[in-house]
Amino acid sequence: MIKYGLGLAAGCLLAAALAGCDAGGGTGGDAVPWSNAPGANGGASGGESGGGAAAETGRASAGTGKTTIVFSTFWHDPKYQAAKKAYEALHPDVEIKLEDVDYANETLEADIEKYVTAANAALLAGKGPDLIEMDLLPADSYVKHGLLADLSPMMAQDKDFKRSDYFTNVLDNVRVGDALYAMPLSFFLMGFAGDEGAIAKTGAAFDDLSWSWSEFANTAEAMTASGGQRTALSYEGPEYLLGEMVSDNYGLFLDPGGREAHFDSASFTGLMKQVKTMFDDGVVSKIGRGVNAYFNSIQINSPKDYLESMAGFSLGAKMADKTAGDRAKLYAKPHAQDTAAGGYFKTYRSVAIAAGSKVQAAAWDFVKFMMSEEMQAPATTTGFPINKAAYAEQTAALKKEGSFRSVQEGPLHGAAIQVDEAMLDGLGAYVDGAVHPSRDSKSDQVWNLVVTESKAFFAGQKSAEAVASLIQNKAMTFLNE
Repeated sequence: MIKYGLGLAAGCLLAAALAGCDAGGGTGGDAVPWSNAPGANGGASGGESGGGAAAETGRASAGTGKTTIVFSTFWHDPKYQAAKKAYEALHPDVEIKLEDVDYANETLEADIEKYVTAANAALLAGKGPDLIEMDLLPADSYVKHGLLADLSPMMAQDKDFKRSDYFTNVLDNVRVGDALYAMPLSFFLMGFAGDEGAIAKTGAAFDDLSWSWSEFANTAEAMTASGGQRTALSYEGPEYLLGEMVSDNYGLFLDPGGREAHFDSASFTGLMKQVKTMFDDGVVSKIGRGVNAYFNSIQINSPKDYLESMAGFSLGAKMADKTAGDRAKLYAKPHAQDTAAGGYFKTYRSVAIAAGSKVQAAAWDFVKFMMSEEMQAPATTTGFPINKAAYAEQTAALKKEGSFRSVQEGPLHGAAIQVDEAMLDGLGAYVDGAVHPSRDSKSDQVWNLVVTESKAFFAGQKSAEAVASLIQNKAMTFLNE
């Protein structure tokens, strides 16, 4: 089984204030909620809160007659606590039993690995929770083994659920075939931050909402030839850019359900050669001292974060080059040649219902409640809300506020940021246009495989075809473990 989540979690704590992981110490009784589940650490099922509560999935709470929904996450999340309190107030016959993990920062990766192992064992044994946050768990494997319920029929049969109330560009593109196994309550935008003024001076014409990497390369050549910045995009290195492209276009190269990999395809070798050409030609340069580019990769976590991130980018550009413009904006990342036009997003707080849960209807009702405008509009935590009305309410509130203080720990050190209404209005096109799901890359074993093995190609030691064949063979081994 491919492990996910360890690298993500370590990075999440490191950048919690900026990346919006909302990480905090858990409140559960055990380090792992399923520590007594069959197959987890050799224990047997049973016990009370923390260890054996998951084994009681779907049963009425003893002596109360209430329907109990066991909801498990790794992180302690105030958003879920607020939803539990509000839902139980409206439904006194329902108890939402939140389970999270008491982890220690110094043993975080080990705690996550223990959690993932226990979750796998519990769900396979039919002793897992009713609801589970999937952000750190191997969703592909769970789907393959039939451990998650398909939410699509629940959505279709619920007369109170209106698809038009939500960002269907996100929902429709996290499906597996026609099925939706995990509901993203929020999402991030993945794109480029760019110096709008400096880009305009180059005279380059492009439509970033629809451009491909080939079109980006052609535009970048024209931009760098104009005599402004010496590079269009700065990046860690060609192998890392290739790894990100694979993560952004995962479905082109891997089909975990069908246990198929397609790294020995012309699409992949062509992508490798394209990346090498962009670095060789200088349109993309390795990040280093004094490198100032027209574009830099960025993750946008919310409407408020958009304004703060662009202000921070502008400050950094000014420090590197005094001729840089005063206004930065978001640009969509280019798409692969073999995919449709559109931007990229990363899901956050994806919640699934266990296939073996006996309270699926009640669990779905709680998921729907967490998707409501009431629960999603308060901009107290990170992520673009999946609810359209909540997003509109957040942007309207920012405009009314007029200004806000930046994060003290960030590059602006608490400076006041003026709300630019035109920028917020322009953000909507990127939110609506995000159609490609980007996977968490550095926590993914396949990402590590691509980055590690492609170094030989970029160093001129092996051909693209030889490296692609090696990656294909190793990827197939992963898929069949």
